[in-house]
Amino acid sequence: MNIICWVRSDFRLEDNHMLARAVELVQENPKASVEFVFWLNPDYIGEYEARQQYFFQALEVFSDTCKEKDMPIRFIEGDEQAFLEAIDDADILLFNAEYVEPFKARDEGIIKKRGDRQTERLLDRHLLHPHDVKKQDGKFYKVFTPYKNAFMKKEIPAPYDVKWQTLRDHYHKRQHDNSFITNYFKKARSEATFHPGEKQAKQRLKKFVEQSLGAYEENRDLPAVDGTSLLSRYLRTGEIGIRTVYADVQEANESKGKQTFIAELIWREFYYMILMHFPESKRQAVNTQYREIKWEEDESGFKAWCDGQTGYPIVDAAMRQLNQTGWMHNRLRMIVASFLTKDLLIDWQKGERYFQQKLVDYEAASNIGGWQWAASVGTDAVPYFRVFNPTTQSKKFDKDGDFIRTYVTEIKDLSKQYIHEPTKEQRKDYRYPEPIVAHDEARKRAIARFK
Repeated sequence: MNIICWVRSDFRLEDNHMLARAVELVQENPKASVEFVFWLNPDYIGEYEARQQYFFQALEVFSDTCKEKDMPIRFIEGDEQAFLEAIDDADILLFNAEYVEPFKARDEGIIKKRGDRQTERLLDRHLLHPHDVKKQDGKFYKVFTPYKNAFMKKEIPAPYDVKWQTLRDHYHKRQHDNSFITNYFKKARSEATFHPGEKQAKQRLKKFVEQSLGAYEENRDLPAVDGTSLLSRYLRTGEIGIRTVYADVQEANESKGKQTFIAELIWREFYYMILMHFPESKRQAVNTQYREIKWEEDESGFKAWCDGQTGYPIVDAAMRQLNQTGWMHNRLRMIVASFLTKDLLIDWQKGERYFQQKLVDYEAASNIGGWQWAASVGTDAVPYFRVFNPTTQSKKFDKDGDFIRTYVTEIKDLSKQYIHEPTKEQRKDYRYPEPIVAHDEARKRAIARFK
C-alpha cells in the first residue's frame, strides 16, 4: 500500500493532521509505504513579490528539514494531468483541506478524477470546520459576537501528536529529479528578513506567550512596540499549527490580553466561514445595499497611497513598511484601508488586491473580511459614518512618532509636536508632500456618498 501525503501550505512536522493520519494508516498497515509530494503548477505562480518569496523560502526550509529526517519531498512540476500521472500509484492520497475557491474546486476535481481510490481531505488550517458553527435555524452567522459566543461552546481539538519517526521508518525514497525546484528557491530572495521555518514559528509563539500576551490588549495597537504575535505568516504557510497556538495561549495565565487574542483567533475562523458560505464577498460587498456605490477613478491618488506619498505620515509609514518588509501592523491596516476607501473613495478591491500582492501573511478570507470591514460594506462592518482621522490615529497610537521616523525617514528629525502633521514650510524643507486630500472635506464626501 502506497500512501502519498500531498504537501501544500502545511510546512511542519508537528501538529499536522495529514501526517498524524498517515501515522495511523501505517500503524494499521505495517507494510505500507509513505511519501511526501509537492505539486508546483507554474501557471499559478505570479511575480516574485514578498508573498511568493516568503512562500518559497518557507518551503525550502521545510524541504531541508524533511531531507535531514531522511524523508525527502518529491517535487512535481506541471499541470493537473502531470500531477495525477505522477501520483497514479497512490493507493491513498492524503491532504489538508482548503475550503475556499479556487482551491476547493481544484481539490474536488482531483478527488473526482481519482475515482474509487481512497482520497482523504482533512481539516487542518482551522480550529473548526466552516460548517460547525450555525445559528439555531441552521443558517450561518453574519455578526461576529454571537458567532464567537457559539464558537466558544464548541470542543476545540488538541494539537495532533505526529510520530514522524514512524513515517521515516516507512518512507518510500524513489529516484526522481528535484533539480528544477532549486530555481524557484534561488528566485525567492528578498532584502527583507523573514525568519521562515517551523523552529522559528515555535520560538516566536513561545516568546509572545511569555513576554507579550499579558499586555496584548494594551500594546496590540502600538506599531512601534513588539506587542503582536507576528504568527500570521507562519499560519499562512502552515509552519505552525493553529491548534498549537490556541492550546499554548489557553495554558497561559488569565489576562485581558489572553481573551483579546483568543477573540482574534476566532475572527480568523469567522472570516473563513464568511468567505466559504458567501463566496461572492471576494468581489462584491456582503452588505448588498452598498454594492452600487460609485467609487472614484483616482489613479494618481491610488499610486500615492501605494508608494507611501499621501502626505499623511502615519499612512505613508504604514505603506512603506508593507512595501519594504511584506508585512503591516494590524492597526495600520485599518488606518490605510479607511484612508483609501473613505478619504480617497477608491474601491476597496483595489486595496485588497495590492495587499494580496505584497503581504507575506496574505490569506484571502481575513484580508477580504478586513477590507470590507474598513470600507463599511462587509459583514458586521464599521458604520459608514465612522471615518478614521489619520492624524488623530497617529497621535493616539504612535504618540512619540517612533514608528513614523522608522519609515518616513525624510521627516525623522521633526519634533514630537510636528511629526504627525508637518507644517507647509517643514514639508518644503524636508521634501515631504502636501496632503493629497483634506481629511475633513473627504470625510463629508464619503458620508454623503454612502448615504
